[in-house]
Amino acid sequence: MDIKSIIETANLAWNKALNSGSVKTLAALYTDNSIISAGNGIIHTGRDEIEKLFMEFVKNGVHNHTLEIIEVGGSDKVIYQVSKWNANAAESSSFGGIAMSVLEQYSDGKWLINSHVWNVKS
Repeated sequence: MDIKSIIETANLAWNKALNSGSVKTLAALYTDNSIISAGNGIIHTGRDEIEKLFMEFVKNGVHNHTLEIIEVGGSDKVIYQVSKWNANAAESSSFGGIAMSVLEQYSDGKWLINSHVWNVKS
């Protein structure tokens, strides 16, 4: 199993979904009971909440999101990544930080995000 390739494929799909404004596609990359936090102490659970959160990002003009892998690991059916992320806001300012996500493999072979936490560099 090439963990880095799996993560790179997942990252490409994630960036494509957010950058195109397709929040339904983005939410589908998460498990039904995913937990995410945007570094503000608020936890969002499940695809509906995730979709609402990312809809706000899209409405606020977040675009050109990228991920640069720092580290990957895991085994069998659970893998993780630590990455640097960067994006632009509506006014073209750039912002970013560090993200960590955990992916689970399901019986159909599909990898979905189970946990995703990030911060914003000040």
